[in-house]
Amino acid sequence: MNFNCNIISTILPFENRLRKTLILSFMIFLINIFIIPKAWAQTVDLPLDHWAYEFIDRLETKGLFDGEDFNMRPFSRLAIAEIIMQVKENIDTQPELFSQAEQGLFEQLKGEFYDELSKISPELNIPENEKERHFYTWQQEDLTIHFEGILEEQLKFENKQEVESGVPGSITQVRIQSRVNIKESMAIFVDGRSIILSEIDSLANTTFNPAQGLPITEKAFVGVTVADNIASYIKFKLPWFDLTLGRDLVEWGPGYRGNFMLSRNSNNYSMFKMSFRYKKAKFEYLHGFLNANKSKYIAAHRLEIKPSKNLRLALQESIVYGGRDVEPLYLNIFAPFIISERHVGNVDNNMIGVDATWFVKKYNLKLYTELFADDFSFTKNIFTAWVNKWAAMAGAYWVNPFGLQDVDLRFEVLRIQPFVYSHRDSTNTYSNYNSIIGHWAGPDSDDWYFELSKRFHKNFKAGITYEARRKGENDITFGTRPVNGKFKFLDGVVERQKYMGVQLKWQAVKDVFFSAKYQYIQSKNLYRIDNNDQNNHRLFVNLLLNY
Repeated sequence: MNFNCNIISTILPFENRLRKTLILSFMIFLINIFIIPKAWAQTVDLPLDHWAYEFIDRLETKGLFDGEDFNMRPFSRLAIAEIIMQVKENIDTQPELFSQAEQGLFEQLKGEFYDELSKISPELNIPENEKERHFYTWQQEDLTIHFEGILEEQLKFENKQEVESGVPGSITQVRIQSRVNIKESMAIFVDGRSIILSEIDSLANTTFNPAQGLPITEKAFVGVTVADNIASYIKFKLPWFDLTLGRDLVEWGPGYRGNFMLSRNSNNYSMFKMSFRYKKAKFEYLHGFLNANKSKYIAAHRLEIKPSKNLRLALQESIVYGGRDVEPLYLNIFAPFIISERHVGNVDNNMIGVDATWFVKKYNLKLYTELFADDFSFTKNIFTAWVNKWAAMAGAYWVNPFGLQDVDLRFEVLRIQPFVYSHRDSTNTYSNYNSIIGHWAGPDSDDWYFELSKRFHKNFKAGITYEARRKGENDITFGTRPVNGKFKFLDGVVERQKYMGVQLKWQAVKDVFFSAKYQYIQSKNLYRIDNNDQNNHRLFVNLLLNY
C-alpha cells in the first residue's frame, strides 16, 4: 500500500513512513520517561460528563480565574488544579465573593483534585472527608494507579408515544475507570462501560454495521439490549506540546448544550491529538479514525487567542474524508484544509468556524456566539442558495442575575441551514457511528433554550427550563444538490415542539447523586408526520454512584 503524492520528489512507501512514525513516537516516549520527568508534570483529562465543568464555568464567569484551556475540552486534571489555586488566591483575599453554597462546593472540588493539588501546593489543607475516593489505589515509587467504579441508572416515564426515538425506557451503566501516572510525565486513562438498555430498537446480534450505530447485542429476553463502549488513551507532555494517543471524545466551542464543529453528540473515536500553548494562545490539532462502512477519517485544528482579559476569539477548521488511505496533506497540522483539499480535487467535506466569548465581569455575565460554514459564497443568497450551508449560535450566561445569590440564568439560540454536515459522497457525511459529529440538532432546524436555576445548598440545586424546537424535512443524509440550486429553510412538513421542564439535583452523600427532570411537551407534526399532534408528560429519574 503506497501513497502517490507529488508534494516531494521522493516518497517513501507508506509502511516505511508508518514505521518511522512509530519509532519517532517511541523516542518521544523515552524522552518523557527518562529526560524530562521532573520538569513537566502530566495528568489525564477530566471526562466531559463530570460535574466540575459546570461549576468551573460559573467561577470563570464571576472572574475568579483566568483560564488557559479556553473552549477546548476536555481539560486536563492538572489544568483544573491550577484553576483551583487561582480561585483560592482570590477567595483568600476576598472571601465575600463566595456564598456558603459555593464555598462548600469549592471544598469538594479541591478534594476531587487532591492528587494534583498536593503536587502544586503540598501545604494545602484539604479535609480527609473531602478527598477523592478510589475503589483501589496502587502506588510504588514513580508509578500510581487508581481504580474507580461508577454505577448509573436512568429511568424514563412517558404517558404517550415517545417524543424522541432512540431514548430508552431505562439505561444502566456499569463503568470501570483507571488512571495511571508514570514518573509524572506520562498518563494513561481507561474508561470501560457496559450499558444495558430497555425499550429501544436494536440491531440483530449477528450483524453490525458501523454506519447504523454502536455495536450492540440483543438479549434473549424481550426489549433489552446490551452495548459496550470504551475510552482509552496515553498522554504525555513535552515542553512545547501535549500529545494524546488513543480513543476519546473532544468538544470545541462555547456552546452550553452543543457545538457545531466537535461536540459530545458523537461517540468516541480513535485519534492522535496535539495541543500547543503560548502565553494567551492555544492551538490544538487532531486526526481521528471514524466508524463507517468504509475507511473514514476526520482532521481538525483550532486556534484560540485571548487578546484581552475579557475577550476570547477562535478560528477552527475540520475535514471529513474516506474511501481511501490516510491523506498526508491533512497530517500537516498548520496547513489550512480549505487549501489542502484543492490539491486532492475538492472531493472531501470541509468545515470552517469562528466563535467569540466576551466576559462582562462587572455584571457576572458571559456572552458568546459561534458561526459555522459548510460551504459559503458571498455572491449568492445566504438564505436560499445551495452553496450557502451555514449555522449560527448565540448565547448568554448570567451568574447571580439582579443580585440573586446562587442563581444561574442561561439563554441559547441556534439555527442550522439545510444540507449542513451532508455531502454528495455519503462516505464523507459528517458523522461517526451514524451520529452527527457536530451539533445534535442537525440540519434544517432551529432551537431556543432558557434555563433558570438556583443552588439552595452545596448538595441541592433546582431549576426550570423552556425550549422551542423546529425541524424540517432535510437531514444529514440529504447530500444531493437541488435541481435549481436553491432550498427553503424548514421546508415540507415541519416538526414543532415546546418543552417546559423542572429539574432537581441532589447529592445525598459524597459522590452519590440523584436527579429528576419533568417535562411537559407539546408536539405538532411529530416525526414530521402531518397532523400527528400530541401533548406528553415525561419524567427522567437518575442515580449516579461514583466510588
